[in-house]
Amino acid sequence: MHPAKAIDLLRTNSIDRAASRQLQRRQRDGSLVRVRHGVYVDRSGWESLDGRGRHLVRMRAVLPLLRPGAVWALDSAAAILGVPRLEPWPTRVHAVVPGLPQDLQRVDLTLHAGQPRVSGRSFHGVGYTDLAQTVVELARRGSFAAAVVVLDHALRHGESKETLGPLADAAGPWGSTRVEHALAVCDARHESVGESFFAARAAELGCPEMIPQHEFRAPDGTVDRVDFWLPQQGIVIEFDGRQKYEDPSMLGGRSGADVVWSEKVREDRVRGRHEVTGFVRVHWGHLTGPELLRTHLRGHGVPCR
Repeated sequence: MHPAKAIDLLRTNSIDRAASRQLQRRQRDGSLVRVRHGVYVDRSGWESLDGRGRHLVRMRAVLPLLRPGAVWALDSAAAILGVPRLEPWPTRVHAVVPGLPQDLQRVDLTLHAGQPRVSGRSFHGVGYTDLAQTVVELARRGSFAAAVVVLDHALRHGESKETLGPLADAAGPWGSTRVEHALAVCDARHESVGESFFAARAAELGCPEMIPQHEFRAPDGTVDRVDFWLPQQGIVIEFDGRQKYEDPSMLGGRSGADVVWSEKVREDRVRGRHEVTGFVRVHWGHLTGPELLRTHLRGHGVPCR
């Protein structure tokens, strides 16, 4: 169970005014956090949640405002499905209501007109859109890099471009060009958000063709897989995230120092191959500053605009 489901919601009501005033006093003294008008949670529990968890709590807070037949959608469906995002999680909750003539804005909640593709599952008794429709609708609305990140996530979880493309076409012209370009860059071989983000930035900078997860095989059977390979330039590009050296699930029982040493030995092997003329490491800071990334890549011989 996600921790957000275990957070107790404390609601004011018009019948027990004394209890409502007590909640308001506790919010003023800092022991409670107001999630939305009339809904509070314990501060310690709230501060233990990440952005996704807090959005899930906000969804629970607006449940009484949902219309019959409403389905969680967009960012809210993404929070349930675990779709990654580049931007902070929003405070506004989103749902689609079939038959609604036009979008309705409430405090902290948008009810969208539309026809949802329902996943068949529910969150606190309310259905949510399936992964394919969720990522397509997010891709239509976000930045190009954000579109690549969410579409790549769907590809890694079993969706196909043959499904996502027609869904985007059927959704209408608004945002369709962005989705079309993002689908051209997407690749299920991008193994992380960082690799997806880099692929999007590389496309924006006009970098040459890159092969994700290329394998170099040695005569002794050793296989070294690299994040990106530029065959025309003979350059390897690796996205270097901190989690590789800190996340226990990625360390596999090794220490951070062991992983650093292993990476150094692997890099030396790759650099020693006759077809490799350059080796570039890119980190998250390069991706958040496109000009920095352009300078970094060009300084290592990677052609880009």
